[in-house]
Amino acid sequence: MWGVLGVHSKLRSKLSRGYGVSHKKLSRRWNGPPSRSTRSPTNRLLSLDQEKAHILWIEYLDNIGAPPTNEQIEESANYLLAKDFNDPGEPPRAGKMWIYNFLNRLPENLSSRESITVVEAINAEGKIIPPLLIPKGENHMEEWYRHIQDDEWLIAPAKNGFITDEIAFEWLQHFQHYSKPDWSSEWRLLLMDSHATHLTIQFVQYCEIYHIRPFRFPHSMHFLQPLDGMPFQQYKHVHGRVVNKVARLGGFDFNKNDFFEELRDIRIKTFTTRTIRHGWKERGIWPYDPKFILDKMPQPDEAFEKLAADGDTLKIYSEPDNTIPSSPTTKSISPPSSVAKLRRYINKIEKSVDGIKDILDSASPGLSRRIKVINQGSLTLAELGELHRESSMKVRDTAKRKQQQTTKRQVKAMGALYVKDSQ
Repeated sequence: MWGVLGVHSKLRSKLSRGYGVSHKKLSRRWNGPPSRSTRSPTNRLLSLDQEKAHILWIEYLDNIGAPPTNEQIEESANYLLAKDFNDPGEPPRAGKMWIYNFLNRLPENLSSRESITVVEAINAEGKIIPPLLIPKGENHMEEWYRHIQDDEWLIAPAKNGFITDEIAFEWLQHFQHYSKPDWSSEWRLLLMDSHATHLTIQFVQYCEIYHIRPFRFPHSMHFLQPLDGMPFQQYKHVHGRVVNKVARLGGFDFNKNDFFEELRDIRIKTFTTRTIRHGWKERGIWPYDPKFILDKMPQPDEAFEKLAADGDTLKIYSEPDNTIPSSPTTKSISPPSSVAKLRRYINKIEKSVDGIKDILDSASPGLSRRIKVINQGSLTLAELGELHRESSMKVRDTAKRKQQQTTKRQVKAMGALYVKDSQ
């Protein structure tokens, strides 16, 4: 035993001299705790057991084709923390940056989620300009433009997927083109978040030339930014429904190309005139009413919870009823070829049955009721068949798009690019 220790001691002395590391530090590492790179970080929110369980849960959902959203991952973490919390007071909760740090620690097979920055601009009239998309990358890829459907969208890849000074200036020129007033002497007020990368000297000078007055929101941006209210809540709501739809249709991974494919419909359903105008109104900016914000300032936590609750019930407009108009009586005896025609046939039959109910029941008790049961069963099966056919068509279309051969050819090496110029 002492011989072995002696050999280890000599070896440590040799290593200490050879690599310039103190003998004391080397001995502590030899006999003591693991290095920082191998031990659990002290600032990690979840315990190792909790995090392992969390990863297995995500893996299970990924495997069944229903990958969780960032919000769902965060909610499950908060659930685990609350479940194991026994101390007095409130249990700890995931902070604003926790989800991003957690995703960076995921195994490679579970870390395929990729952020894409989308820059939107709305005005108080309820209008919106084409968006700027900032995918992660250094070059324009031909595959992106197979899925983006609007020629006026601006695409500007960035190494980390976030806006830069250069891209912000490209967007400013894009904004000038699509929002310029009828009279060049008119000024526009451009309300922005407080990100520091926007207001470069070049940016400000361009604004001055084209009569644009930039204004950065203070740190209370979530109370003031019109897009952060109902528009963004509706955006998340519609996006979540689209992700679930693609998952149900066999799209086991909702990737960047799926996002490009679906974004047009997401924006159409999100940015209605009513939703945009409500975003300005609930911030008290237009129509001008500072009470909307000042009444919330004494209790900001309560106000934020109210905004979040409002976003959970996004009943902005009602969906149209799929009513079927009546049609004139036809003498054709051909079988109905659609659910709508079958419903009309059944309505006519049941009216006739009601007229001779006594005669039918006298011939066979309960005959009229059995006829109605058969009719309703036939209509239910027909409706179910329509749903299956619709789902099959969507699955086929999704599978066809997924099976298309992708390309990694580059379109352009750098800078921003309009979709119409990528052809």
